[in-house]
Amino acid sequence: MPSKISWFSKEIILQIGRSTGWISLVYILGLVFALPLRILMIYSDEKNRTNLNVGGNLFRFDFTIQVVLFITVPILLSVFLFRYLHVKQATDLVHSLPLKRNKLYHHYALSGVFFLVLPIVLITVSVLIIYASLHLQTYFGVRDIFYWAGTAILATVCLYTAGIFIAMMTGISAVHAVLTYIFLIFPVGITLLVVYNLKILLYGFPSDYYLRGNLDKMSPLTEVIGLEGKPFDWSNVLVFSILTILLYGLSLIFYKKRNLEAASEPIAFVKLRSIFKYGVTFCTMLLGGAYFSETLYNLGWSIFGYVAGAVMGYFVAEMVLQKTWRVFRHIKGLVIYTVIMILFAIGFQTLGIYENHIPKQDEIKSVLLTDNPSNEVIQDHFYKNYYAPKPIREQDNIKSVLKLHEQILADKQINQKNKSTPYKMAFFVYELKNGQKVIREYQLNQKLYDDFYKPIYESTEYKEKTEGIFRVRDKDVETIAIGNYGPVGKRAIIPEPSEIKTILAMLKKDVLARTYEDGVYFKGGSETVEINLGKNNQLSLELLPTYTNTRGWLKEKGFLERATITENDINYILVHRNNNPNGKTIIDENQPGNLKITDKEHIREALANAGPNPGSYEAIFYFEQGNTQQAFFFDEDHAPDFIRDHFKK
Repeated sequence: MPSKISWFSKEIILQIGRSTGWISLVYILGLVFALPLRILMIYSDEKNRTNLNVGGNLFRFDFTIQVVLFITVPILLSVFLFRYLHVKQATDLVHSLPLKRNKLYHHYALSGVFFLVLPIVLITVSVLIIYASLHLQTYFGVRDIFYWAGTAILATVCLYTAGIFIAMMTGISAVHAVLTYIFLIFPVGITLLVVYNLKILLYGFPSDYYLRGNLDKMSPLTEVIGLEGKPFDWSNVLVFSILTILLYGLSLIFYKKRNLEAASEPIAFVKLRSIFKYGVTFCTMLLGGAYFSETLYNLGWSIFGYVAGAVMGYFVAEMVLQKTWRVFRHIKGLVIYTVIMILFAIGFQTLGIYENHIPKQDEIKSVLLTDNPSNEVIQDHFYKNYYAPKPIREQDNIKSVLKLHEQILADKQINQKNKSTPYKMAFFVYELKNGQKVIREYQLNQKLYDDFYKPIYESTEYKEKTEGIFRVRDKDVETIAIGNYGPVGKRAIIPEPSEIKTILAMLKKDVLARTYEDGVYFKGGSETVEINLGKNNQLSLELLPTYTNTRGWLKEKGFLERATITENDINYILVHRNNNPNGKTIIDENQPGNLKITDKEHIREALANAGPNPGSYEAIFYFEQGNTQQAFFFDEDHAPDFIRDHFKK
């Protein structure tokens, strides 16, 4: 009569505990130092007890220790638990036991889950005891403790099942660990490589726009690394749960199909070896092209990077698969791969539909033109309301944007060759009447396109859609501060509602009157207007020297002298010709030909015309207070006559 074998094998569980239980012990000790012990240490020091206030996020206690444990222990556990699949003698011994494969799998896999969950449960209990004993309700709550526990369990179990899945794909433990991390980071890595290389191959591809998205959400590993700074919401719970169940089930399916002879093979399944080989070749090819393109800005070196990356990746993959370095005669696959890539690249470049596509004006509902692609992906409500530019809809302005875009396409060769010069981002988002969007992004020297930018930037609609001052309502403003953040810190506060209303009106009038040239030349100055909108929300804008209405009112009310740099703050100015128009040069006070300005009227004129960006003349302003100094510049158009006349001699 055949004996009945229980589904649960006590002997196997004990064996698993003896071989891998130490990992769970290390896990417990690490978490003890990171959480309960850290809480006790902070609480014992009354001066630093406020450090217990972590905003309800217990991951902020020694997060470095916690995250290292979370991303290493689950993978390490999966490697040691399923090492028997990678050692010939061990796999023969284990599979000779009177247990079916699915039972063996569940014994090992669920034992690992237990070894991961038990330490977190014990730490949770200890933190709850400390919480109740020391009355820590002021700093965090019971809900926060259970949030930490649930998130830690779900995150580590998900990473653990990823490790189990890779254990079924390989027959070498070292390869198992490396491939697990590659598998976890692959969605983020391949996205970065593909998007960056599309930027190289397609002129105008908005790589920065896509790369500023939520890439961290594409991998459970990056999500775990970010636990300190962002909440683990219900969408994360759903994704991690589905991923855990899916990987657990797929691992079981592949375990049943796996041959015992696959032990010591880098890739256990024959059909996956070609995918591995050409996948590595493709990724290293993209990496090589991206590296040389970013480093040298040269098409020839970019092509070299693609070729070198592909060759290196192909032979490295062959070495891994064949477990020998003698693989350089096996080039047939590389030749076929190279031919396919060449044909693909030729077709990609000759097609040209993507690069040359600009919507027709009658198809366009609105267009957004900005130099910051991140505006489209930032989710902060205040930033969206007051800083993020809005699309323009007037037909004349859309027509001007299209002219700019057409000229950028016509100058493709120029813009691609001059990447080393100072450049600006030109980011276009066309919203079409059919609901679709056309998004393009270019790097260019804006000075070459001043004539095209000028009618756009000077239009009333564009200023109203891009300047936050036009979205401010008088009643929402608590105070306005005028200040200077240079070497001489000066600041004046305007709290009166009637004065706030007046200065807002003056600022709007000056912004509307601002020319394109002045907006570019004076951008980045140190004099600012800070509009306090309450709840720690503040809108900042620059106070340009050309804002005559605002400055006139400030002078009349006595605020200008208190808030901005005047000629009375300057001891003298030393001016010399700037031989490095893209940056600063070292100024020698004793150098012949320098112009020293001490006349207060000339200093006042210099202040009104100096800009923060490199130009034809560099001027060092020496302040009366604190023996401090600051560099400003003049271009030929803004330099006062007495400066130009001096250097003509």
